[in-house]
Amino acid sequence: MGHSPLRPEMQLRLSDPSYTDRLATFLRSLGQTVSVFAPDLLELDVLPTRSVRSELEIYLRVWLVLYPDAEVQMLNGEDEAPAA
Repeated sequence: MGHSPLRPEMQLRLSDPSYTDRLATFLRSLGQTVSVFAPDLLELDVLPTRSVRSELEIYLRVWLVLYPDAEVQMLNGEDEAPAA
């Protein structure tokens, strides 16, 4: 089965749900299309390509400078890896 272009393919899971809305707002301010999928889970309307992952990793490094206690994992359905 292939990826559907109508469905977000990248997810971010937060260890602390109290940061979810702040991270969504931060990513939207950077031009990302983000939905809160669950209290600790964001979905991004992007395909999980290497360049998209690299861009998101940069954004998340900035985020972690602002919120060092906010742990975030990047998920894309195929693997699971720490974002930063």
